[in-house]
Amino acid sequence: MIRFAEPIYLLLFIPAAIGLWLSFGHVHGMMRGRKIFAFVLRALLATCLIFALAAPEARRPSVGLSAIFVVDRSDSISDTDKKAAIEYINSALEELGPQDEAGVIAFGSDAAIEIAPSNLRKISRIMSVTNGVGTDLAAAIRLASASHSDGKSKRIIVLSDGNETQGEAVEAASVAEIDNVQIDYVALGIQQTTDEVAVLDISAPTEIALSQTFDLRATIDSTKNTEAILRLDRDGVVVKETSVKLSTGRSQILISDVIDKPGFHRYRATLTAKNDTDARNNVGSTFVTVRGRPHVLVIQQNPSSGPLAQAIREQGIIADVFGPSGMPTRVDEFQNYDAVIFNDVNAASMTAQQMKLLGSAVKDTGIGFAMIGGENSFLPGGWYRTPVAEVLPVDLDIRQRKTFPSTSVLIVVDASGSMSMIEDGVEKIRLAAKAAETTVNLMAPRDRVGVAGSTDGIEFVAPMQQADDKPGVISQVRKLSTGGGGIYCRPSMRFAQTTLEAEKSKVRHLILLADGADCDQQEECIPIAIAMRAQKITTSVVAIGDGEHVPFLKRLATAGGGKYYLARKAGQLPAIFTQDAAVMSRSAIEEGVFLPKSVIGEEILRGIEPNSIPALYAYCLASDRPLARTGMRTAKDDPLLATWQYGLGTTLAFTSDAQARWAAKWVTWQQFGAFWAQAVRVITRRTTQNEYQLATRQDGGKGILEVKAYDRFGNPLNSINAKVRVSTPEGNSLEVALSQQAPGLYKGEFAANELGTYVVTIAEDGGKRVSTAGFSIPYPPEYKRFRSNTPLLERMSKVTGGMALTKPEDVARPVASAGFSITPLWALFALLAALLLPLDVAARRIAVPIGALAKQVADRLKRRERAVPATDPRVERLRKAKQRAHGPQRATVEAPAATEPAKEPAAAATRLLDAKRRRGE
Repeated sequence: MIRFAEPIYLLLFIPAAIGLWLSFGHVHGMMRGRKIFAFVLRALLATCLIFALAAPEARRPSVGLSAIFVVDRSDSISDTDKKAAIEYINSALEELGPQDEAGVIAFGSDAAIEIAPSNLRKISRIMSVTNGVGTDLAAAIRLASASHSDGKSKRIIVLSDGNETQGEAVEAASVAEIDNVQIDYVALGIQQTTDEVAVLDISAPTEIALSQTFDLRATIDSTKNTEAILRLDRDGVVVKETSVKLSTGRSQILISDVIDKPGFHRYRATLTAKNDTDARNNVGSTFVTVRGRPHVLVIQQNPSSGPLAQAIREQGIIADVFGPSGMPTRVDEFQNYDAVIFNDVNAASMTAQQMKLLGSAVKDTGIGFAMIGGENSFLPGGWYRTPVAEVLPVDLDIRQRKTFPSTSVLIVVDASGSMSMIEDGVEKIRLAAKAAETTVNLMAPRDRVGVAGSTDGIEFVAPMQQADDKPGVISQVRKLSTGGGGIYCRPSMRFAQTTLEAEKSKVRHLILLADGADCDQQEECIPIAIAMRAQKITTSVVAIGDGEHVPFLKRLATAGGGKYYLARKAGQLPAIFTQDAAVMSRSAIEEGVFLPKSVIGEEILRGIEPNSIPALYAYCLASDRPLARTGMRTAKDDPLLATWQYGLGTTLAFTSDAQARWAAKWVTWQQFGAFWAQAVRVITRRTTQNEYQLATRQDGGKGILEVKAYDRFGNPLNSINAKVRVSTPEGNSLEVALSQQAPGLYKGEFAANELGTYVVTIAEDGGKRVSTAGFSIPYPPEYKRFRSNTPLLERMSKVTGGMALTKPEDVARPVASAGFSITPLWALFALLAALLLPLDVAARRIAVPIGALAKQVADRLKRRERAVPATDPRVERLRKAKQRAHGPQRATVEAPAATEPAKEPAAAATRLLDAKRRRGE
C-alpha cells in the first residue's frame, strides 16, 4: 500500500499536463517519432519530480512485537523491588513469540540502553550505571520510543514507583502515542513497609522587622504514627529544640522566633526519629531577611581592625573585619552584607569559586563591592583576568595601553612527575601552564617571553619571542608536560642565565617554579643568582608546597633581587605569576607624591572641599573602563576613584590604599571617615519601594517562584516592571520571566537541579533598589518521596491506551493500534528523475540519424549472410551434386582433408559452380 504524505503536490499534474500538451504543438524541426519520444521522457521526468514532492510512502502492517522494558533504578526503589522487576521481565520474556523482540532500558535521573531490541529471552541482572538521585521517567520514555525496531508493534513496559523528580512523563507519553507506542506499567513500591519520616518543607516570612516575633512552619511526612525531636538552628546556632508527635501522612509544626540582628539569616530544621530508614531527608532550610543599618564585610590581608573599618563604624555603619579565610564560601553567606570591601587583599588567598560567587552576588543580588589599593591589590595583587577583575570599574590590562620599559620574562617550570598529580580535578602541570598563559596575556606586544620545562633536562616549550602573537605563544605553552625525576636547580639557573643574558630588554626577569620538597643540585645556584642580579637580571621563586627546601628557595629569591611566593595549592599560580610579572616589570605601582584631582559632581565627594584632599604617595596602575564613572584622578590622569553598575550591584575602585603607608596623610584627615562612609553608602544595595512576598519551591527539576507585589499602601501591583534574577549554588546567573496570574500575583519558573542555596532578587529602578529572598534544596528530591505514585503511572498509560500489568503474559497481548511499517519512497523517485534528466536533454538537443544507422546495420547483416560457414545447407547440397556427377573416387579426391583448416565458404561455393559448368560443356 502506498500513500502520499504531501498529496497537495499531486495537483501539479494539472499544470504539468497542460504545459506538455500546449508545448507539443509549438515544437517544430523534429521528426514526429523523435518528438513523441522526447515528450514521453519529459512527462516521465515531471511525474517522478511530482511524486517525490508528494512524499510517497510504502506502508505494510507491522509483524511481531517490539517490547521495551523501562526499569527504574533510582534510589527510591528498594533492592527487593529491583530484584522483583528482573523476575517479572524474565517471566514476560518467556511469553513472547518467535517474531517478537525485546529490549531493556535502565533509568534514574538519566537513561541508558541496557539491551537493544533483539531476540532477548532472559536477563540475569542490569549492568547499566545511572544516577540514582533523581527520576526522569520522561527521558526514559523518549529513549525507549526511539529504540523500537521498524515493522513491529510497539510497546513500552514501565517498571517504576512513578515518583518522577524531573521531566514530564505524561507529556512524553502523549508524544509516544502519536507514534503508535502503547505504554503499560508495573507499579513498584506498593508493598513497601519501611518506617520513614522526611522534612518536606520549612517556610517563613521573606522579610521582617527587627525584634519582630514570627512563625516558621515545618511540613513533615511520616509513614506511621511516631515521635521525633525537631531542632531549629539559625546561622548554625540551635535556637529551638522540641519534641513532636507525628501522625501518618503530613503534619505541620509551628515554631516561633525573634531576631534582634539585621541581616540575611538562614534557618535549618533537623528531625530525629526512631527507626527512621533514611536520615538524608530529615533536614529543611529557609531564609529570613531583617533590615537595619548598612552592614559591610571588610576583607583585608591583616584581619586586625585598621583605620578604614574604624572610620566607617564611627559613621554608623556596621563593619565585620576578617582575613581572607573569612571570605564567604556560599552564595547565601554574602546576603548578610550590603557590601563587600577588599582592603589590600591578594588574589592568591582566595579560590576561583569564591571569586565567582562574589561576582554572582554583585551581579544578581545587588550587593556592593569595593577594591582598595595596596601592594596586594589590583594588578600587583594578582587580580588580572580573575572573575573579580570583571566586576571592577577599572581595566587591569594596562601594558596594552601604556608605555613601560621593554621586558623579557623567562618562566622555568618544574616538570617533574610530582606535577602530574591531580588537584581539584586538574593536573598541577596544567595549572602551571595556565599561569604561564595568564602571564603571556599580561605582556605588551613588544615584550618578550619564554617558557621552559625543567626535569631530567631543560627544554623550551615556547622559545624566547615577542608577545605580539599571543595565541601562537599560548598554543606553545599548552604543550608543557611532565617528565621523570625532579627539578635540577643548578642547570635551570645556568639555562636562565644564558638565555636572559642574550636579551636586550631593559627589564629582564626569571620566574622559577620549584617543588618546595624536591629541589636537587642546589649548589652554585645562589652565586649564579647574584651574578645575574649584577647584570640587572632579577629572579623570583615560587615554591609549590611548604617542604624542606623552602628555606633554600627563599634565599635564592633574595639573592636574585626578586620575590619569594609560597603556593600551597597549584590553583594559586596564575595570581602569583601575574603579580610577580607586573611588579618586577615595574608596570603595577606608580610611586611618587601627588594631589588627587576631583571631578565635579562626584556623589562621594559631596560636602568635601576638593582643596582639602591630602596628597597620596603611590597608587596601583589601572586604565579607564568604558561606561564607568571616574570621580577622582591622579596627577598623570590615571583613575584613582571609579564606580559603575555591574548587573544589579554597584562596584567601586580606589587605586591608592586606605592605610598609613600610601595614605599617611589621609588617615589623619578630618574628612577621612566621611569620605569612606559616603563611598560605602553609594555601593550598598537599597531596598525596594514596593513590598514583595516571595514563595519558592522545587518541582520536577524546576524552581517555581510565586511573587505577591504590593505598594506601600498595601494595594496589589499590576504590570510590574521589576526584574527577577536567581543566583544558583554554583554562582551561575539566571533571569526569570514573570507572568501575571491574578491582581498582584506573578509566577515564574527556572532550572533548579543543583543542591544548595538559591538566592532570588527582585530589582526596581534599573537595579538601584532590590529585595532579596532565598530557598534551599538540602537533599535530592528523590529522597522526599517514599510512596508509589500510581496515579501518575495510570495517567501516563491511559494516554497511550495501556494498562497496569499484573500477569507477565499480558506483555505479549496484541497492541490495540499495531501501526504500519513505513518506507519513504521520495528518494527513489528523485533518483529516477535525476537519471531521466540527461536523457531528456539528449533527446531534445542531439539529432540521431536513425535511418542512416538502420541502413548501416542492414548492410552489416547482409555481409554476414554472404560469409556462409562450411556447414551451410546450400554448400552441402552442392557437394552432394558433385559427388553424384563424378562418382565416389573423385569425390574422395576432391573432398578436402579432415585436417585442413576450413576454407572461406564463399570461395568453396565458387569452385563447385565452376566445376558444374565444365561438366555441362
